[in-house]
Amino acid sequence: MKRKMGMILMIMGVLCFTVGYVLYSSSKKTPETGKQASNNNNTARTSVASTDTNSSTTPSRASQGTFSANELEKIVSMAIADGVLTPNERNLIKDFANSRGLNYSVIIHDVEKKIAKSGGLAETEIVDVNKRQGDDFEKFIVQRFDKKYFKIKEWAGDKYVNGTYAETTQNPDLLLELRTRSETAQLAVECKWRNNFYKNGILFATPDQFKRYQGFEKQRNIPVFIAIGVGGSGAKPEQLFIVPLRKIKSNFISSSVLQRYQKKLTTDFYYDVQAEALR
Repeated sequence: MKRKMGMILMIMGVLCFTVGYVLYSSSKKTPETGKQASNNNNTARTSVASTDTNSSTTPSRASQGTFSANELEKIVSMAIADGVLTPNERNLIKDFANSRGLNYSVIIHDVEKKIAKSGGLAETEIVDVNKRQGDDFEKFIVQRFDKKYFKIKEWAGDKYVNGTYAETTQNPDLLLELRTRSETAQLAVECKWRNNFYKNGILFATPDQFKRYQGFEKQRNIPVFIAIGVGGSGAKPEQLFIVPLRKIKSNFISSSVLQRYQKKLTTDFYYDVQAEALR
């Protein structure tokens, strides 16, 4: 009997030892597990912080990229607005691409594809058609100035050779002089015809051209006006807008701004010398 009791006590002792060892081991591992979890949380927080830091700079880069793309898109749109691509327009796109390190050949290829899809004309017909629309619109504008009161002082052309232009080519298209019994004044008009609106507005020039018009106005102290014809044809546009250059902030004019300066197609221009307003 005693021997049996001894065996039972020994077995219970072994069991107690085993349970105690297991509990001890668990207590040692728990802090390590907690430490590991803490490290994981810290890593996660570090990762989030790193992501936040990167994301804070990403919009800036994206904004810059978007701006460049939009600016290029506007210039390309201006080039293909009439469904044609002239050598002059090719040079404008080339200058833009080179100044920003872009691939000119890829851009031109893309523009040519767009023109082809829109049913553009063959290259041999492009220059004459595009120039005719522009020339016709200039004539349309000239005819709105009564010869009794206005005299054309300069009528700039767009001739050039290998990127070399006459100085007057880079000035506004028309320099006119108003003469009445009581006053004499000069004004300049840049004529632009577009087949339609683009992104709820009109891109009437490149950024460099816009700056040249501003420089002309400032240096010559002559008010410049942008005459914009939209739709129809150069000789008979569907809409006409006469916008003072000083009221324009960039080479793109929104439709909301244009509507303030819409003019009837059938009436002659009147120039208010005191207000420097062409109506």
